[in-house]
Amino acid sequence: MTLFWLLTGAALVSSAITLLVVFLVVHFHVAPQLEERVELRLQQGAADLEDRLRRRVLGLVTGGKAVKDLARGMGLFSSRPPPDDL
Repeated sequence: MTLFWLLTGAALVSSAITLLVVFLVVHFHVAPQLEERVELRLQQGAADLEDRLRRRVLGLVTGGKAVKDLARGMGLFSSRPPPDDL
């Protein structure tokens, strides 16, 4: 019976040490790298979004294709004749 308790205790201590080592590796090594990658992706996404927004605004201000599409959608430059006023 004593041998059973000694083996069980040794297994529990070994498991606890393994879990502690895994926790320390994840907490101090893997998590910071993952956080850095996520932060980098967020910054790249924000930069891409800012660039696309800047291009759209400049296109609207300078009269690019977006302005013509918007005006055509509003009916300002449509190829249809204007409705008859009664």
